[in-house]
Amino acid sequence: MLVSVLGSVALSAAGGGARPCDGGPLAGSPFCDPARPAEERAAWLVRNLTTAEKGSLMSFNAAGVDRLGLPFYNWYNEGLHGVAWSIGVSFTGDTPYATSFPQVITTSASWNRTLWRAVGGAVSTEGRAFNNAGHAGLTFWTPNINIIRDPRWGRGQETPGEDPMLTSQYANWFVTAFEGRTPPAKTATVEGAAAPKTPLENGPYLKGSACCKHFYGYDLEDWHSVTRYAFDAVINKQDEADTYLPQFHSCVTTANVSSLMCSYNSVNGTPSCMNGGAMNDLARGAWGFDGYITSDCGAVEFITVPRFKDGPLGAVRDTLGAGMDIDCGPLFRYGGVEASVAAGVTPIASVDRALVNLFKTQLRLGMFDPAAQQPFMNISTDAIRSSAHQELAREAALQGVVLLKNTGGVLPLTGKGLKVAVIGPHANATVAMQGNYFGRAAHIVSPAEGLQRYADVTVEVGCYVDTVCPLVDTAAVEAAAKAADVVVLAVGLGQLQEREGADRSGIGFPGQQAALISAAAAAAKGPVVAVVIAGGPLDLTPLKAAANVDAVVWAGYPGEAGGTAVADVLFGAVNPSGRLTATQYKAEYIEKLSMFDMGMRPDAAKHNPGRTYRFYPGDVSYAFGEGYSYTTFQYDVLSTAPSGGRNDPVNVEDVLAGCTSANAAQAYSPRASDATLLTVRVRVKNTGKRAGADVVQLFAVPPRPGADGAPLKSLVDFEKVHLEPGAEAVVAFTLSYYALSLADASGLRQPAVGTWRLEVNFNAAATHDVLVL
Repeated sequence: MLVSVLGSVALSAAGGGARPCDGGPLAGSPFCDPARPAEERAAWLVRNLTTAEKGSLMSFNAAGVDRLGLPFYNWYNEGLHGVAWSIGVSFTGDTPYATSFPQVITTSASWNRTLWRAVGGAVSTEGRAFNNAGHAGLTFWTPNINIIRDPRWGRGQETPGEDPMLTSQYANWFVTAFEGRTPPAKTATVEGAAAPKTPLENGPYLKGSACCKHFYGYDLEDWHSVTRYAFDAVINKQDEADTYLPQFHSCVTTANVSSLMCSYNSVNGTPSCMNGGAMNDLARGAWGFDGYITSDCGAVEFITVPRFKDGPLGAVRDTLGAGMDIDCGPLFRYGGVEASVAAGVTPIASVDRALVNLFKTQLRLGMFDPAAQQPFMNISTDAIRSSAHQELAREAALQGVVLLKNTGGVLPLTGKGLKVAVIGPHANATVAMQGNYFGRAAHIVSPAEGLQRYADVTVEVGCYVDTVCPLVDTAAVEAAAKAADVVVLAVGLGQLQEREGADRSGIGFPGQQAALISAAAAAAKGPVVAVVIAGGPLDLTPLKAAANVDAVVWAGYPGEAGGTAVADVLFGAVNPSGRLTATQYKAEYIEKLSMFDMGMRPDAAKHNPGRTYRFYPGDVSYAFGEGYSYTTFQYDVLSTAPSGGRNDPVNVEDVLAGCTSANAAQAYSPRASDATLLTVRVRVKNTGKRAGADVVQLFAVPPRPGADGAPLKSLVDFEKVHLEPGAEAVVAFTLSYYALSLADASGLRQPAVGTWRLEVNFNAAATHDVLVL
């Protein structure tokens, strides 16, 4: 999201201040009648605006209308993993800080839907508190649900990972909590466990407005001098159906999100913010989206206008006509809409439609209704950085830490008075622990600070210029390692390597970090533990293969409590339970692979070996879903059957008989998916000596994996369970038609008859075959 070129603007009117319907010109009008439908109220107001006023309200920094008492409003607020710096947010006065939760790639590694919901709700609560203090709006442009197609992408850190199913689940649980609504139904349950107590929150008002972005095919920043503004993502129907669109479909149809954002890139030659096939036909038409669509910031000005032969006036016409409602940029507000309508280029009906969508959203947020009717307006600044939110930030970081290597059970560390040398560019990391799109945190615990609670800590950064690390002070690194009982390497990436606007050229450790790792490990007299702080995938082979590196822990960007979480895991106060949500490839994976190639399936002619765990058959550093514990677990598939405990074949036609033919063939996610195809019961037992949480992952391997575009396997469900030593639980997964179907070349889901193999966890710890007829 580009903001620097747009300049700063005044803040939104105070959420708890005077409201247009409390008095003044609009009081008593149909617009101010809460008993009327939002559509009717919005349409009445739009009819009473001049064309100039309409245009001034269609930018992210909506001007307001003085003669009607409509205040200025800033639509652009960020809340990816905490209320964040953005044009609409002010860290000042009684809102100087916000809780800084882990970056999304870390929180997603918890594989815990209820945790995702808790974080989404907490961010929204703090957003409401900011708004009630007059320091933010209520429309937050989060979450980012694009897929990590390529490990070099600079914004992979902002996303839940590489898998469409997991990303869809993250979107569903985060968005419903953010907007103050009940969560979606779970398809995985622990038998005998008490149902979670979830308050029914579906009241007349949204707590906040979330925005699923970037719609769609957006996963390139700047590669080989081609930027996201100029990039045309050429995507075939099959890849659209099972990779690029499912999470957006889910966010609209299951989470009922109130906003979408069209992206900078083009798709198959059409700029996303001019793509009526995507916004009007697909999102609003086929999926039933009922909200507003914003451009990404500058997308209209820097992409659409230069490409369009009719210039700015035609850009207004074609973006609004395609279904976009608001311009995060200056064109619409500063005369573009008015001029385009006056010239007869843009129909006024297109303008009115967009404004109705915008006002409907504001009405759903309660911005014009009596404060006394709205419980969310009682949220005070005391909710910001509350003790519960600080503890949640710590819990999210703990559950997102992934144990990848533990030779000889060196972890957890034991012993009192240990001398620990924290070596590497992230030893004293603070702001770096937040990743990007962050707010002002009151305090961030670095790895070194966190470890000081357990040991006598010394620090040797060893690298010059942060994670760039062009030069290593080898003598200092070796001296620190030799003097310590334990070496903790704090290495990885930072925003100098991966961020919005910047992709990486490689996936190895930056600069001379590999040399630093080798020097420290060779000089160490005791255990060497590597802590990887990074968002996008890295080749971790130098750590995995090194005999003198005893343990590897991936922490992502763990937020304000990151150092505390890392220390608690290393010293065993908490048993790690995170699992990777993005494949950590080996460096050679990208040697000939172009970031311009959007294809997911292997294509030898394009030097594409296949992307993500679903289509890449080669060796990797660490796999999607991989992660270990200080205890051990055993798995058994107890039964797979349409009902009961029998292992009968599954007849797809029987399931589809209750669905209309149109529904059964619907692209992307057929409504036939609502019909249960079979139930899979998996028993998991803690066979170790300490309590721990485990993620039970269920993958489906099609009858002919890898043939004719079929994936090698696909995640179909998961559930996190906590077990005491010796305890066991049975997880029941309810699978739909969608789970055991494949996208064909035209983008439709089709039944795949034959023998499917169900695999438990990334390493197929248990398997079971299912015959689909």
